Amino acid sequence: MTKKIGPIFYLVILIAFCSNVSQPGIYNAGGTAFSMLFPQDSLTYKKVQMQEESIYIQLYKGFAVVKGTYKMVNNSNEKLHFTMGYPINGIYNGGEADLNQVQLDSLYKFKIKASGNELPINEMLIGDSGNATVFKNENWFTWFVAFSPKEIKEIEVYFLVNTNEGGITKGYTQKQKNAFIYLLESGSVWKQPIEKGKFIVELKDGLKISDIAGISSHFNFQVNQDETILIGAKTDFSPIPKDNLIVTYGEKIPNFNFQYFLDQSEDLFNQIDVFSQQTEFRTTKPFISKNPYEIEPDFWSFLPVVALILAFITPFAFGVFGIYFVIKSIKKKNRN
Repeated sequence: MTKKIGPIFYLVILIAFCSNVSQPGIYNAGGTAFSMLFPQDSLTYKKVQMQEESIYIQLYKGFAVVKGTYKMVNNSNEKLHFTMGYPINGIYNGGEADLNQVQLDSLYKFKIKASGNELPINEMLIGDSGNATVFKNENWFTWFVAFSPKEIKEIEVYFLVNTNEGGITKGYTQKQKNAFIYLLESGSVWKQPIEKGKFIVELKDGLKISDIAGISSHFNFQVNQDETILIGAKTDFSPIPKDNLIVTYGEKIPNFNFQYFLDQSEDLFNQIDVFSQQTEFRTTKPFISKNPYEIEPDFWSFLPVVALILAFITPFAFGVFGIYFVIKSIKKKNRN
């Protein structure tokens, strides 16, 4: 009985292990979501409309610089006071047909402006008990905003993300790629719809259009004349997970010195400011790219399947050989 249970136990453990490592998704990607934070502010959020959002992304080898500009409108006749926030990292539904996850890495050198004035980042969080606890931005960047009745504010955010540690997993195949993600789904907390969304991606540091391994197709990206800029748009939408913007590109850089670029953050922010001032981009053709979640299977992707087959075959093989040698021994003994 024990001999029969052994192979079955081994097989169950093997299947459990394989199912864990095959969770599809994009991991350790540089990216972010613009979201609410405190449940007690939820009703207030529905009175403020994110009327327009413009996202500027400059992709470099190993990292990305991002500027987000949001036109926020208080549609009510009330004065509103609440906390806004950006999650620094987290795990989200990837929005694909199959079970899928998106795991975000940290944001760096984050700064926020409202109507041109830089705002302080909160360092305290009021817990459920009502007592103040030290927050120190461990998982969120938050700031306090106030809206007068019918007021319009322009919110601007700037940050860097490390895209060099990105990885794509599908089935049992894993691939290291630079990965950037912007989660539009977080915009669903505001009064809907978002009337205009503009998403502009510039390739820097010698990157070419051919270096893009995959990009979300639902933005209808167009390529500019120099083939260095992608321009996408959405109108009158209430974002859900499938609306998220995902770009995979380039190759992982060994011994990447991200700190070197963090030290140049102000210069990089000035560059993206200048870039965001452009009002027209001459486009020439639609950009067609693969699904960013798709990766070609390789030898290692078939290894778990081979292991499962061996788990079934090995006990039978030993049994067959065992019977063969027993019969052979009996025949030999009878001849003697």
